[in-house]
Amino acid sequence: MELKCTVNDIVLLRVPSVFRIIGSCGDYNIEMEMHEELVKPPKKGSLMEISISTSREKCLEYYFCGHGYVISNTKLNDVYRVVISLHGLLVVVKSSNPLAYNVMDRLYVGASFD
Repeated sequence: MELKCTVNDIVLLRVPSVFRIIGSCGDYNIEMEMHEELVKPPKKGSLMEISISTSREKCLEYYFCGHGYVISNTKLNDVYRVVISLHGLLVVVKSSNPLAYNVMDRLYVGASFD
């Protein structure tokens, strides 16, 4: 899955130097936790490209590349939600359509920021 997103908000978390990027990507919404030592926080309204795949090589094409596991795939009301843990940093993908990921799938998440 490759997404082109707009950064809607940046939220500072209680954990020092950790922030959450909230973006909209057409039919998808994404929330991605990052650490300031890994990625400089993007600006609101900037563009962000996200890749979620099983391919390490594809992931390495992006500024940030991390791997982790799907820890949750649920449906809340009419929203499907997949949570990926990048060894502690969470990526949440929401959609009105089912997402084809299963719990414990190993995935690579790549991200580049405008």
